[in-house]
Amino acid sequence: MPTPHPQRVAWDGARTIVRACADREWAIWFANWINAQAGPPFGQLVMECRARLVAGYGYEAAALEAGMWRVRLGDLMRERPDLIEPLAEVVREAADRMRSAA
Repeated sequence: MPTPHPQRVAWDGARTIVRACADREWAIWFANWINAQAGPPFGQLVMECRARLVAGYGYEAAALEAGMWRVRLGDLMRERPDLIEPLAEVVREAADRMRSAA
């Protein structure tokens, strides 16, 4: 399998995290995974994202959160290139599982 492109992983990851934050259990699952891989504060950031989205700020909030996550994930992969492939894999897995659960 080819090496995932970090910018693609950052965008796909950002959209997947925002989508996961719509559901409490998915948000907790993703927060636990990213916290275990990248360490604090990433898990807390997922839960804060969920809180803002649940507060009901609509599409604009989701777009803003996705943009912030794209930057966070991009920075994370630059600092920790060893996380590119695991992140790409978990994003694919989560997106597939959420799609099949819908």
